Amino acid sequence: MENSPSSIPESGSAAMRGQMPLHPPPQQPNRNEKTEANSLPAVAPKDPSYMLQISTPSSLGPNRSGANEGANAKVAIPRQRSNVAPRYSRRVPRACETCRARKTKCSGDTPICRQCKELRVTCRYPVSWREKTKGQLDILSVKTQDYENLLREIGSVVDTRTSERIKSMLDKYAVENTNSHESSSNDPQSSVTPQDEEMEQDEPPSSPSSIGSLDAIDRVEEDLNRTESSRATGYMGKNSELTWMQRLRREAEQRVQKQSGASETKPEGEFALHAVNYHLDDMDITVPGPVQVYWMPPRHVADQLFEDYLTTVHPFFPIISRTLFSAQYRTFFESAARPGDKWLAILNMIFAIASKHAHLTQAPWRGDERDHLVYLTRARILSMNGDTLFNHPDLQQVQVEGLIAFYLLASDQINRAWRIASLAVRSGIALGINMKNSSETTPSISKEARYKVWWCLYTFEHMLGIMTGRSTCILDGVCTTPMPLPFDEGQLREPFAAKLLADQELREAYVGSAMASSYVRQMPLNPPGGRDAQLTDKPRDARWLKSQPASQALCYLFYTDLAVISQEIVNRVYSPDCVNTPWAHIENRIGELRARIDRWYHNLPEVFDFVRKTDDQDQEVLRLKLFLAFHFYSARITLGRPCLCRRDARPRDPSKQPTFSHKMAELSLESARRMLELLPDEPNAIRLYHICPWWCILHYLMQAATVLLLELSFGSIHMPEEEQNFLAVSKKAVRWLYAMSECSAASRRAWQLCDSNLRRIAYGMNYDVSDMPNSVYETRPDQPMSMQPHCPNQPNTNMTSTPMFYNATDDSLLNLNAADRSQGTYQYYQNQPPSTVSHSQMIPNLDLLSSASSNPPGGDAFFPYDPISGEFIRSFFPAAADEEPWTQ
Repeated sequence: MENSPSSIPESGSAAMRGQMPLHPPPQQPNRNEKTEANSLPAVAPKDPSYMLQISTPSSLGPNRSGANEGANAKVAIPRQRSNVAPRYSRRVPRACETCRARKTKCSGDTPICRQCKELRVTCRYPVSWREKTKGQLDILSVKTQDYENLLREIGSVVDTRTSERIKSMLDKYAVENTNSHESSSNDPQSSVTPQDEEMEQDEPPSSPSSIGSLDAIDRVEEDLNRTESSRATGYMGKNSELTWMQRLRREAEQRVQKQSGASETKPEGEFALHAVNYHLDDMDITVPGPVQVYWMPPRHVADQLFEDYLTTVHPFFPIISRTLFSAQYRTFFESAARPGDKWLAILNMIFAIASKHAHLTQAPWRGDERDHLVYLTRARILSMNGDTLFNHPDLQQVQVEGLIAFYLLASDQINRAWRIASLAVRSGIALGINMKNSSETTPSISKEARYKVWWCLYTFEHMLGIMTGRSTCILDGVCTTPMPLPFDEGQLREPFAAKLLADQELREAYVGSAMASSYVRQMPLNPPGGRDAQLTDKPRDARWLKSQPASQALCYLFYTDLAVISQEIVNRVYSPDCVNTPWAHIENRIGELRARIDRWYHNLPEVFDFVRKTDDQDQEVLRLKLFLAFHFYSARITLGRPCLCRRDARPRDPSKQPTFSHKMAELSLESARRMLELLPDEPNAIRLYHICPWWCILHYLMQAATVLLLELSFGSIHMPEEEQNFLAVSKKAVRWLYAMSECSAASRRAWQLCDSNLRRIAYGMNYDVSDMPNSVYETRPDQPMSMQPHCPNQPNTNMTSTPMFYNATDDSLLNLNAADRSQGTYQYYQNQPPSTVSHSQMIPNLDLLSSASSNPPGGDAFFPYDPISGEFIRSFFPAAADEEPWTQ
């Protein structure tokens, strides 16, 4: 078998011995001749064995032919290193712009070529096509992202059809835009502002409609006109604790079912807004039968009521002149003076408010538990009947309406208080008390009294706006009334106080400009750097105010200042038009308002510093400090509540700074805990009603309790290290509500709501609630409750235009017509009225579980409401059987 040719050299061949293969000798070039431009210079070999190898013949392989040796032999010419500098004959990939313009060959050196270096000119290389294309794509990507962000912002302000077109177009290219955004974000040359980086880190939406408690801020999710209960509750906005309680109820239901995330339950049944309403608007406030209009309590009882009002209410609601009204009060009881009906209405409302407080504190001189309703009915007959409502208002009418609204709030009738308060505000605006008074005929002290009347209406309207979440009827810029002076009424005649009363500029320098709320309404819609705002950014010279001694007027001044700031929280953060505002702008507003609140606390006199612990202090000063403290913490809770939501549920990198929203959520929780720390651990409801703002203390406690329970239902995602502390403070709040429920029906409802939600959360989160008080829950009836049962056959004669008691034929009772009243024919009873039936016998006991109602379930008798179709199903006119005959 013949051996085939092999490419593997044999062991005896030259290749295996490390020798060069046999080739013809290379021809040496002539050194004198010029070489070609692209040839390399020849150099003689330094190794002498090279010539020996090529001159010594080697043996040929077996398959090689000796005849073809000379023709096919090749000699490799090795490359030799040269020490001669190259002449740049190579082709460079890119020439500089200068060499291109001079049309000379460029060396291609970077950053400057040889020719430009020798000529000492600027060397600039043009951008390659690939880099130019990549740069253009990056610019287009950034521009497209800006257009998309702009479209998202525009989509929330245009009409529905255009908004849907924008949304569909953005969704169409969502995937491509996401990939493009990721590629551009990896590019170090892409520019992103710090605000955009934080927005990307937090992943917030472009509008706050899906942020925290601002979800669906611009819409109503229930049919509030469907039932009596829903109409009694009415609309509640996002800054109301009732809306927070509704959210808590959904979260607690998820926990008790061992499910994560938020509940998608519709607001119906036990999740409806009226089902979590602890107020008493569904209870009637009338008395069954006529009331003797001009009856007065005995002098010693009247003095107790009047003094209680001046001590606990007047310092924080100075709607009457204490000095003037006290003198009129003494004259009325000590002489045969005959005051007008409106003055008597004011006095009856003072008695009604004090009577309500007396029963909360279990005062030994308290009367019947329905006396406050009798006083209210007298005031309504004297000042709020049909004729009076259609008359033009005066200052006394404004005071009556303001006191009635205050009484309704103290009686937990906030929906009714809301309506009457707006009437009082409009009456005040009609008289111009919301403006500076430069009349020369009006005394300065009278001007100051009118200023205080306006600020009473303003602060009260603000409080109702916080409690209901509704927009107030006091618009921005409608008020130019100067801030009240920090002097009590007895000090207004002193020289310096009189000087401030007469000189508006001096008053503005000492009082107005020192307030933290000064120019708060001039705050821009998007304050630059608002999230980083500090209390020192806008300093105020409050040294004179901080040097003033503690007084009721000084406390009321700082309360008014904080109320203006709190009102801006509602206007800037919770207004329905905020749904069109980017969340970053909302955060800037929140940061700016937080700095204003901190500035307010910094301006407080040392005697009102509620954070500083003092062992020995006067009870009057303690009452003032607690009033400011509750209002301060309530404002901070309201400000931070939009940030307390589930969007922070994802784990946060400990190495990174917490976001602004996270900080504000912590601020809200810390404020709720601080508020509850103002109360002792052992509940004492009577003591609480004595020294705290008893008419709104339930609102403050419900704010704090709801916020803390919400955090527990979220799994303590904002402050996990404080979970056990929040649980303990929440239990404390529930215990206080239980203690308050002994004398207050609204407090009992509030306790049932908080206690039931706490137990649901405890079941899902494995908390121990065995130390909580146990009691049987009261079942709330479907129909509105009434304070006393109505007699269906007895006509309602207590609201008449004349002070008629039982009937016109009863000679033992006072029966005056309008003409007699105008002539001043009065008869007052300071003891038991001339009737065989006492007030206690006329008014049955309070029945919280009574389901009697004066109206049928569907509404008015001749307006039957169909709950399925949502329409009236019968005629507006009564049936034939119910009609009265046309002729007698």
